[in-house]
Amino acid sequence: MARAVTLTTTLSAPFGIVLALGLASSVHAGEYTKSYSVAGRAEVHVHVDDSSVRIVTSDTHQVDFNVKDEGSAAGLILGGKLKIDSQQNGNLVELTVLRNPGVTIGFNDKELSTEVHMPRDADLQIHTRDGRIDVSSVNGAITLHTTDGAIKASQLTGRIEIRSVDGAISLAQADGSCEVSSTDGSIRVGGRFDALDIKTTDGSVVAKAEQGSKMSGAWNIRTVDGGIELALPHDFQANVDARTRDGHISLALPVTVQGNIGKSEVHGTLNGGGPELTLRSTDGSIRLNGI
Repeated sequence: MARAVTLTTTLSAPFGIVLALGLASSVHAGEYTKSYSVAGRAEVHVHVDDSSVRIVTSDTHQVDFNVKDEGSAAGLILGGKLKIDSQQNGNLVELTVLRNPGVTIGFNDKELSTEVHMPRDADLQIHTRDGRIDVSSVNGAITLHTTDGAIKASQLTGRIEIRSVDGAISLAQADGSCEVSSTDGSIRVGGRFDALDIKTTDGSVVAKAEQGSKMSGAWNIRTVDGGIELALPHDFQANVDARTRDGHISLALPVTVQGNIGKSEVHGTLNGGGPELTLRSTDGSIRLNGI
């Protein structure tokens, strides 16, 4: 079942201004709501091009979408219509929110917000071109992507992929395998990890692997412009390969060094060794701590 809606706004045009030209003194809010029931494990896809996204979960068998277009504008407004489409195919529920290109000559502080209420045990995909993402308490295959915006997530369990082109990323109380990347923004993650892959081009990385974390394969943490701080359990097993070009390395865990140890390069083992733990920074220091 599909439903497409184009939200329109109320335009006032005092002083005999022609509405066909798109000249408005105020633009009022529009809202879209839609609910879907799911019988099995839900799979929720959210695609928005200019909106913040917030996910709220509970022990439910329903997916609720709520999109608000709020704010005001004054001046010459051309285009910018909002199109919303939602549909269901079995347990797959999708929401698409698109705004046509527009031009405002004057003042425009209109902002879209998207809120989704959904089951806690579900697979989730979010893609937004311009907007922040806020997600908590989801258990499944989770993909969060934004081109321009911060991502804040907590209590995610399963296979987790988070990516922001321009924005900071914060992930707390995670459990499972985790891949996180940001082109321009700091990254902070914490949780119990089986797999960990973190990359940022411009920003620092702070990661904490809680007790019970165990490498199912190689872990990688890389940053071009920023430092790395990694905290590990004292019984964590790994082969450590740490290197920085412009910075120093400090170890607060008993790494058994293999070969020479230098201030900017360390090769060694933790607790007898294990899979490869690679730490790389081009311009920043690296610190390995215990918890």
